[in-house]
Amino acid sequence: MIKYFTLLIIAISLNIFGQKIEAESATLAGGATRVNDAARSGGAFVQQQGGNLTFNINTNADAFYNMYIYGASSGGSKINFFDINGNSTDFTYTATTYSKLKVVSTFKLSKGANVIKILNSWGWINIDYIELEVVDPSSRFNITKTLSNPNATTEAKALYQFLQDNYGSKIISGAMSLNSIAESSQWLDFIKTNTGKEPALMGIDFLQGLKNSTWYDDNKPAQDAIAYYNRNGIPHMMWHWRDPLAGVGGDFYKQSNDKPNGTTFDISKVNDVNSAEYKAMIADIDLVAIEMKKLQDAKVAAIWRPLHEAAGGWFWWGAKTGADCKKLWQVMYDRMVKYHGINNLIWVWTYEPNEDGTWYPGDDYVDMVGRDIYKDGDHSSQVLEFNKINDLYAGKKMVALSECGSMPDITNMDKDGTYWSWFMPWYGSYTTDAKYNSVSLWNRVMNSPNVITLDEMPNLRTYTSTVTANNDETLTSDNSDFPVINGNSLNVKSNENKLLNVRIYSIQGLQLFEGKIGTNQEVNIGKDLSSGVYIVNINNEKTFKIQK
Repeated sequence: MIKYFTLLIIAISLNIFGQKIEAESATLAGGATRVNDAARSGGAFVQQQGGNLTFNINTNADAFYNMYIYGASSGGSKINFFDINGNSTDFTYTATTYSKLKVVSTFKLSKGANVIKILNSWGWINIDYIELEVVDPSSRFNITKTLSNPNATTEAKALYQFLQDNYGSKIISGAMSLNSIAESSQWLDFIKTNTGKEPALMGIDFLQGLKNSTWYDDNKPAQDAIAYYNRNGIPHMMWHWRDPLAGVGGDFYKQSNDKPNGTTFDISKVNDVNSAEYKAMIADIDLVAIEMKKLQDAKVAAIWRPLHEAAGGWFWWGAKTGADCKKLWQVMYDRMVKYHGINNLIWVWTYEPNEDGTWYPGDDYVDMVGRDIYKDGDHSSQVLEFNKINDLYAGKKMVALSECGSMPDITNMDKDGTYWSWFMPWYGSYTTDAKYNSVSLWNRVMNSPNVITLDEMPNLRTYTSTVTANNDETLTSDNSDFPVINGNSLNVKSNENKLLNVRIYSIQGLQLFEGKIGTNQEVNIGKDLSSGVYIVNINNEKTFKIQK
């Protein structure tokens, strides 16, 4: 439980170009204490102990900032919270020597009063000062345009392109299903019943083992993925990987005081190809590859998020070192991609806040990054988490809220400009209980124009990147054909005199018209298209997204 103490707040005027702000000038509460020390900036520092610090900062213009803490642990690894105007993220100090730690990336402070707090979780760090640095937000994103797998299928490329085309402007709705039991669809049905909408992305788990259990249909995950993709949905595949040596009944949690029946499986044996553990891991990976091959044969692309939350340390694949987990990821990738030829997957690494660089498998093995956040009743955009991860991976990887308990409110995402690639609340009470997500919140989110639901999804097998333009705009580049839809007519403008083969699709991929049209010629397409978004393809070369 975090306790917030608020006393008299001391106002600090901040020059818009950034400033160092002494910790001792903050309001101290809950045991945080000023300590005079000539070796520290300003001649003092703050022992946080079990307390909190509050800074009241006034800015004279809107600007984006990186934010730093200059501090040290009093002994051992200490995790605490950094909060800006109600948005919080955690940070960790381990070393007892003072160092500058970047805790916030590219966060917008509005002109006027802003409140920054350092809040106790473990406490017991020493803080010299915080520092704010003005940054240019235009350099935030440099998304890698291609998948890590050079042999990716057409469908995988199309799905990745769809994710790129919407990233930063819209968020894809998702929900986890408890696969392969009677309740497998009830969570998605709850959303549809209460909002009239279905999530565009469905979470599916290989949880049950894939080892010919007498009570479980091993074919179910692949069948569910294919069925949802055929409805234009996105399958999100993950794997609570049970102890590879234990057969059907193994656990995926490592043994601990909280999990006395957990597994002691030794992931470090991934480095010993002759060990029984290594051979068991390979055998399990081969079973998953068989299921993924079913998707590939059906021309289905999927999100693939294995070894999730590794650095959290609660699963066996995170029980040892980051280097061990990284090795297992790379072994899995090479086995599935290079040995089995599984090319229809988008590989997603799940970041944990206490991981260091030794955990990340590497850009050549990862397409996107996810973050699992469970903060009960917190419907903020989680902008600090988003910005931190984006900065950590140099803006090269799209970032998803890969799991959550309470989902962000779309009004907060719109306000902060924080559009994760997708969000996915977990199944059960996380979906249905108002403690986590109320029906009114589900309605607001699922019916927002900035949230993509299943009915708004294109045909992912035929999806191509689009150019967005208004009807009254004309492209001026050489050899550019540009369609305009008015009522039941279509006009294609071009600076070349030629006959064009034109097709019109609904945003869901249904073909509405195909015919030959001369340039600058208005042609009746046989139906009056209602307001909405349409895809117009010209000569199989150019594709436009038209808002009518």
